[in-house]
Amino acid sequence: MEIVIDGIDVSLELLESQRYRNMEVIPVRLNNNGNKDYLTLRRGMSAGFVEVIECEVSTVGAVLARNKSDIPLVLIDGDEIVGAKQNRIMNRSLIIPPKTTMTVSVSCTEQGRWHYGRSRRDIYDIEHINPNGREFSENFEASDFAADFSTRKAKSENLFQNIDCQSSVWNSISELENKTAFRSRTGALNDNYVHHRAIHNDHLRHFKLEFGQCGAIFIINGQIKGLELFYNPLVYQEYHEKIYRSYIMEAISNRSSYRSGISYNQLKSFLKEISNAEFRYSENKGIGRHMNFSNIYGTGSVLMDGRNLVHLNYFNSRNPYVDYTKHKRYGSFRDFADDY
Repeated sequence: MEIVIDGIDVSLELLESQRYRNMEVIPVRLNNNGNKDYLTLRRGMSAGFVEVIECEVSTVGAVLARNKSDIPLVLIDGDEIVGAKQNRIMNRSLIIPPKTTMTVSVSCTEQGRWHYGRSRRDIYDIEHINPNGREFSENFEASDFAADFSTRKAKSENLFQNIDCQSSVWNSISELENKTAFRSRTGALNDNYVHHRAIHNDHLRHFKLEFGQCGAIFIINGQIKGLELFYNPLVYQEYHEKIYRSYIMEAISNRSSYRSGISYNQLKSFLKEISNAEFRYSENKGIGRHMNFSNIYGTGSVLMDGRNLVHLNYFNSRNPYVDYTKHKRYGSFRDFADDY
């Protein structure tokens, strides 16, 4: 399967699907992986090469990221950072050059707190509670989670239209709390993930990481929800569980008895339409170029570095978006994988 992004061909290989309850996942390999070296947020923070702090004049929509290493730092759209005055998520994927400090666009995922507090890991990770807490700090920590699917989709739709996405992010988190019947004291998305950690872990056991996997297509209740791609397997592995948990949250909060299969034409159309999307360039920040895109199925964003696809996400907004009577139907992707 070939898709074209900004005039560059990207070759995808779809692997055998995996299924558990109302969620099906099709792992994806890229046939033209990039070979550039990037530092990820968690590795950089763990090694002391990366700091993320509040801006000198604190604001909900921005933080400062310092890359003190000799290699570029890649930040991934939807990735969460916790602590400081409020938990945040990255609004876009971004590559920060070596030895550089940059202002990074973010959205808040904890509406009910605006002050320095203890590490969220100390307070909310029930498996590693530190009863004495920590000193207040302006520094963020890397979260175990990314924003859930619905929140990332809402944010993507707003950003393509050049609309501030903060209200949509807060509304989506509030809706998630209603669906899961769990209410965080500070409206923190992170709390909801921790509360459902055992259920998420049960789902994750049924979805294995494939050799060379760089991403996945996610199907919930018989409907394609989205696609996630990373430029090579090593970077993808660091985000594998985060991305899966993002969709697992959608699966457990929107269970349905609807189980219509995904047709060859439906899946092919969803992927092919990326090539026909309207791409809008974002303000040039850091290394590479960032684009938001929209097509008949939904919205997404992509970060390119030269001819390398660094990160892509793509969220389906149509339900339903195909006349099923016009296409052959299958029980699951497995039924036509050999023909594909």
